[in-house]
Amino acid sequence: MPSKLRFLGGAVLALLLHFSLPAYSAPAEAEGVAAIAEGGLARARQAAIRDALEQLGLRSGARVDVAAGASTRGKAFESSRVQAAADFERYTVLREWQSGQLLHVRIAVKEEDARPRAGANLAYKKKIVVTPFRVRRSPQLDDVDDIATRLPQELLRRMGASGKILGKESPYVISPGVSGPSSDTAAVRRLASMYDGQFVISGEIVDAGNYEQPAYYGLIKKDARRIEIALYVHDGLTGVLVARRTVLVEQVGERRVGRDKPFGSASFAATPFGGAILRALDDGIAAISADIAALPFMAKVVQVQGERIFIDAGSTSSVAPGDQLVIYRADPRQQVYGADPLVPLGAVETPVGTLSVMQVQPGFAIGTVSPPGAAKQVSAGDMVRFDVAVMPAK
Repeated sequence: MPSKLRFLGGAVLALLLHFSLPAYSAPAEAEGVAAIAEGGLARARQAAIRDALEQLGLRSGARVDVAAGASTRGKAFESSRVQAAADFERYTVLREWQSGQLLHVRIAVKEEDARPRAGANLAYKKKIVVTPFRVRRSPQLDDVDDIATRLPQELLRRMGASGKILGKESPYVISPGVSGPSSDTAAVRRLASMYDGQFVISGEIVDAGNYEQPAYYGLIKKDARRIEIALYVHDGLTGVLVARRTVLVEQVGERRVGRDKPFGSASFAATPFGGAILRALDDGIAAISADIAALPFMAKVVQVQGERIFIDAGSTSSVAPGDQLVIYRADPRQQVYGADPLVPLGAVETPVGTLSVMQVQPGFAIGTVSPPGAAKQVSAGDMVRFDVAVMPAK
C-alpha cells in the first residue's frame, strides 16, 4: 500500500510541475543582409540586424495592401506595401560573416518578446499646402485678429496634429474665381511645386454677419452671429479643384471676440463667437480630410542616378522599404478638357514601371524600377503613385 501511495504522489507531483512551469517556445531565427558601403562595417551591421528583425516581425503577422495597377502594351504594374505587425526589443546575434561586399548577420529572438508595432497600418501621409483665405466682407471681421492668415494656420496645425498629413504654409494668395474657387490652375501648380505639396488648400470667409434669431416661440428675438467658411482642395499636379466644402455655424449670445485675443487661443475659444469659428473650422477639416483620404497617395521623382530612383517622400510620409509604387509620366501634349475649354482637367498618363523602395530617409526614398531597363525611361518630374488610398486601421 505505501508503495502505491508513493507512486500516486509522484504522478500528481509530475502533473503539478507540468502545468505550473511556463511553456517557452524555441527562439526564432533570421538572417539579415546589408551592403558594406561608405558607412563601414558598423553601419552595415546595424542595417543587417534591422533587416533580420523586419523579417521576424513579418513572420509574427503582417498587413498587406495591394492596389490594382495600371497596364500598358501588355505589361501590368502593381502597387503594394507590406507592414510588419510586431517588433522585437531584444535579440541575440548568433553569427556574422562576409561574402564579397555583403555582411550577413544571423540573430535569434524569443516569440514572447514580440510587441505590437505602434506604427503599423498607417496610411501614407499626404502633403498639403495652405494659402491665406479671402475675406469676402472685411468689415464684418474687424473684431477678429487677422483671420485671413490665422484661420488657415490653425487649419494646418490641426490637420498636422492628426498624424495623417504633412503640411506647409504659403504666404501667396490664390486669386479666387467668380464662383469662389480659383480657376487659375497654373498658379495652383506653381504653389504645389514651390512647397512640395500634393494638394493645395485655399478658402474664403463667406459671411460673418449679425442677425436676430427668434426665441421663446417667436415672442422675442436674440442677437446672433453666423460664420460661413468655404474650403477648396486643389490637386497640385493638375491644378484642378477636387473638393469643395462649405460649413456654417450660428451662435447666439455675445457676438464680438476682440482683437486682443489671439486666434485659436484659450481666450479666443472661450468667447461664444470665437468658439463658433473653431467649431466651423473643425467641421470643415473633417470634411476635407475625408476627401483627401479617398484620393491616391502621390510623390515625385526628383533624381535619377543610373538604376536608382529618388522620390520626394520618405519615412515622414510612412514610406517604407519594400513598398511598391507605380511610376507615371504625364503627356502635356494630351490635355483633357471638360465643359470649360480654357481649363484643362489634366493630361493623359502613361505607366512606366514599378518602383520598389530599397532605402528610406525622412524626406526622401530611393528605389529601383522594374522591368529591368525601365529606369532609362524615368526622369525628374515623373510621379509615383499608390493607386488606391490606404485607410488606417480603426
